[in-house]
Amino acid sequence: MPEDISISVIAVELPDGTYRADCPDLGLSATGKNQDSALDGLKEAISKYVEGKGRAEIQLNAVKCMKIKIQVG
Repeated sequence: MPEDISISVIAVELPDGTYRADCPDLGLSATGKNQDSALDGLKEAISKYVEGKGRAEIQLNAVKCMKIKIQVG
């Protein structure tokens, strides 16, 4: 029976206008022409990864996304 899991993902717009979606929990990423296609590709990659390993073998890390300020120059 399918199981829902919550997992952290990050979507980034690249300089060429395409998108990259990253899953830092599992070290997976996918790219696409737009944010939705990148996320769809990542969802598919995550599903295959979890199905291949088995849900019991997946350890999800606590992921925090934040912005920081640094001085340059």
